[in-house]
Amino acid sequence: MNPQAPRISDLSFFAGVSAEAKKELESLCVLRQYDAGAVVLTPGVPGEFLYAIFAGAVSVLASPSQRDSAILLGPGEVFGEMALLSRTAVSAHVVAARDSRIFLLPSRVFDRIFSEEPAFRRNITDLLAERLRVRTVSRGQTPTCVFIAAPSSSSSVVRVLAGALARAVDSYARVFEAGEMSMETGGAMALGSHIDSWRASARVGDVCIALCEASKILELQAFARAGDAVLLVVEGSSTSNALSLADWGKVDLAVVRVGAAARGSGAISETWAYRLDDAEIRVASRAETWNRRSAPVLDSIARWIARRTIGIALGAGAARGFAHIGVLATLDAAGIPVDCLSGSSIGGIIALLYAIGSNKLIRDVSIIPRASLIRGLKVRRSAERITGGKTFTDLTRPAFAVAADLITGRRAILDRGPIHSALVATAAIPGVLPPIKSGGAWLVDGALVTRVPVDLLDRWRCGLKIAVNVDTDASAEDPSVHAKLRRSLERPFSLTTIIARTWELLGISQGVAESKTADIVINPLMPSQSGYDFDAIDSLVAAGKLAAEQVLPDIRDAVEAIVRPR
Repeated sequence: MNPQAPRISDLSFFAGVSAEAKKELESLCVLRQYDAGAVVLTPGVPGEFLYAIFAGAVSVLASPSQRDSAILLGPGEVFGEMALLSRTAVSAHVVAARDSRIFLLPSRVFDRIFSEEPAFRRNITDLLAERLRVRTVSRGQTPTCVFIAAPSSSSSVVRVLAGALARAVDSYARVFEAGEMSMETGGAMALGSHIDSWRASARVGDVCIALCEASKILELQAFARAGDAVLLVVEGSSTSNALSLADWGKVDLAVVRVGAAARGSGAISETWAYRLDDAEIRVASRAETWNRRSAPVLDSIARWIARRTIGIALGAGAARGFAHIGVLATLDAAGIPVDCLSGSSIGGIIALLYAIGSNKLIRDVSIIPRASLIRGLKVRRSAERITGGKTFTDLTRPAFAVAADLITGRRAILDRGPIHSALVATAAIPGVLPPIKSGGAWLVDGALVTRVPVDLLDRWRCGLKIAVNVDTDASAEDPSVHAKLRRSLERPFSLTTIIARTWELLGISQGVAESKTADIVINPLMPSQSGYDFDAIDSLVAAGKLAAEQVLPDIRDAVEAIVRPR
């Protein structure tokens, strides 16, 4: 796009429309400048234009007062379509999040192009489906109950922790005080009735914190609702294996290790846990006002409870996955917090290595196994070397990788055990590396079942989900690549080329579909035929940095909205 002569037809949303339609777009639309903070649309005004953002960003709110629920739209995105299609007044409040230049397309032009241009109509349909998804899964839809389950709910440490945590959560959501909810004053039925009464009068987004003994948590199952959470407190020598919530199927679970448990290692079969030292609990409980910088772990737990965590899903793509390193380096340099990660295949490898020690991965990309990924047993030895025997309990933050069960065809989520085993399993390319036996499953490359596992970020109650899709869009490939494919297909015995290209296209389609479920998508521009060019690591990392830098303003705005106190 030429910044000196912006054209609405250059926006990807209008790709595929006819030359005649593009000509009409250029002649009849106008480009307006909106300063940061300027109101673009208000509820109740007639729908007269389709708005297409050329530069900058806008916040879309249900009303001027509901800023916590704002949806951020950036360059290339459009809004105002619902009022035009339904012939009703505008229902949203739209404000320029920063200085912006926006195209205004008159309703009469919109109507004609919508009726006569299939590509444009398809884009509008996809947009409506995505907007419905965002409204459906927006955070804070219902009041949330958080059960703090501890070996003893009367423990002084647990009570101080509950009080400090209530203060932390209250900076993000209205909290019903933890001390008012306990099983000690009447058992599970009394506490459950108390919770039900609270829900009946609570507002959307409110949180209550209830103390209970871990051994009795299952007695409260009937009073839990989808979206509730359990925070299991582990003290001393106790382990998180004492709690089984497999039958609940509707609550999120996190573990926090305190006291001696925070200083020790977790069992190999345990999942990742927060580690909270006594000093942070004391500082947070004594402070007159809440300061998240003085209690970073408590703040992380509070944001987990309030659905304000930030997650990133790293996609499959063989050597192209080195671009993930560039993306993470850019976010790290910009001070963007990454609370959790998920990844498939090479994306799973990088997610886990980043969670082991982000600075080491960013500063020395040579720790990645590179070509040894496809050289049999060398990958296991390499994985063992770079992980140093660490397990998921040793990670600096939660991270999940995926693999495919070759027997059942189901997706396996790798979230416990030795890290090196997960590295090998998530990238075990069928026919190149042998399947990895885990229990009764035989695990192979996660890309077979998931390319960009955005959905796994929901396990960590993410309020902002970022996807990085490194699959190359076939339509954007260099013409020389297409010419080479044509020559190959014209030769006899081209079945191998056909199969390889078919699987590649299927992967591209799947990755695009999965990425759409994220709030922000980063699409590094990959060099053609870079999938197995493990020697091109520098250029691939650079591509990731460039792509992340281009959307960094949008990410900063979204993060600010997530961590902003209420």
